[in-house]
Amino acid sequence: MMRPQPLAAVAMVAVLALQPPSSSEPPSSPSSPAPTTSSEQPPVSSTPPSTTAPPASSPTAPTTPSSTEPPASPAPSTPPPAPAPVAAGGREWTLTASRLELGGLNYAGVVDALVNGQLIKVLKFTAGDMKIKDLVQTAEISPGQKLVTAARPGSTSTVSPGRIELYTVQLKGNLDLLGIKIPVDYTAASPPPLNVPFAVFTDVTVRNTDLIGGTLKIPGARIYVETAQPPAEPR
Repeated sequence: MMRPQPLAAVAMVAVLALQPPSSSEPPSSPSSPAPTTSSEQPPVSSTPPSTTAPPASSPTAPTTPSSTEPPASPAPSTPPPAPAPVAAGGREWTLTASRLELGGLNYAGVVDALVNGQLIKVLKFTAGDMKIKDLVQTAEISPGQKLVTAARPGSTSTVSPGRIELYTVQLKGNLDLLGIKIPVDYTAASPPPLNVPFAVFTDVTVRNTDLIGGTLKIPGARIYVETAQPPAEPR
């Protein structure tokens, strides 16, 4: 009756050996990765952090947003030349005199003048005073009609005082140099070769476009309209 007890003990030991341990912790496995949870931090990069601090932005210089507009064209290095001045003019008129004296004279060169709607080249003179003997001025006011202004014969008309500007298409006559008369014919294509402070012309005809400055005084002035006579018809 005593033999069955050892067999029962052996069976009990075998049953206990087959059951898992009573501990609640799972057995650690060296080859299994550690379990991850939702609070796990991301893996740290193996590259060491940079030791250089980022440049500090200036607190007084705000960042300008980038513009989509194209950059402005650079200004030209040399400004364009200014246009040449144009004399006022209007219409051409003619002065004839037996003697013309110009004091404080200066030849200013060839300039543009607007005459009858056209731009032409003229001579520009400046003077301090003018003396004109036997003055006769004519200007066309309509086809075949001229306005004539004539001084008393033998008298001397004057233009003074101050700066006088004279714009001339043609100056033709005799240049009087110490009694020696030299024929001249000055135009924009053939301007005066010298600039002299004083000049005297005799038997002169001057085609002008404008006279600016000074006061013109004409002794015994007569103003009238001259009508050209039509050519006579052949008989």
